[in-house]
Amino acid sequence: MQEASSRPFEYRGISISIKVDSAADSVFGHADLFANDEFKARLSLGSARSRPDEVRDRLRCLAKAKVDVWATCRSAMAH
Repeated sequence: MQEASSRPFEYRGISISIKVDSAADSVFGHADLFANDEFKARLSLGSARSRPDEVRDRLRCLAKAKVDVWATCRSAMAH
């Protein structure tokens, strides 16, 4: 069974798109991160115990954390 992709959303200037799929006994998904229409990263997650909405929420948190790390690194490099 395929779940619908989430609407891309912006976080700190990064566009994040999340897609979650479910199979018979597992749920898996990925979050794609884009900046200035350029692909920057993909985060993937799978679980045999989680529901699709739980995987989607976890991917949203992981993607935001990745963007936060990038922002912290850019800030540290500027000083």
